[in-house]
Amino acid sequence: MADAIYVDKDALPAALVGRVLHRLCRVFAVGSGVTLIAMALMSCVSIVGRSLFSKPILGDYELVQMLSAVAVTMALPFCQMIRGHIIVDFFTANAPKKFNRVCDIVANLILSVAGFAFAWRITLGMIDLQGSNDASMLLNLPIWWGYVPMIPSFFLLGCAALYTAWVDLTGATE
Repeated sequence: MADAIYVDKDALPAALVGRVLHRLCRVFAVGSGVTLIAMALMSCVSIVGRSLFSKPILGDYELVQMLSAVAVTMALPFCQMIRGHIIVDFFTANAPKKFNRVCDIVANLILSVAGFAFAWRITLGMIDLQGSNDASMLLNLPIWWGYVPMIPSFFLLGCAALYTAWVDLTGATE
């Protein structure tokens, strides 16, 4: 939005809840970055091994598939806390600030509900996968292992979205 309030992405929120959420979201984002770096290194080693020695890393595709989903979900809460999500404001660019604020609050609340719902449904899916002993084809890794970090990530996303809705609603400083 053209008239959106600038948010210092490095500044900690004033409220204790906001500071705790911000730090926790940042830890998850760092975990996401570490996961992406590990995947990139593994892919490079596998490509070099495949090209030069005909020895790729067994199951590299399986690991990249699982870890990609983990990395994306771990980055979502921090993106919400710093308000880094893409906003399409084609229709609201010239709307009054109050209208845009209400839209932001509603969007944050919807995202919060979605985050909590995803955490709940992924938990149920993980339990189902544990019971069925579903595993990856080459490495025989239990599929449910990839779901474990996604559950707290989506729960944290729900909490971060609730917090940002509260900040927008009350006009509190972040």
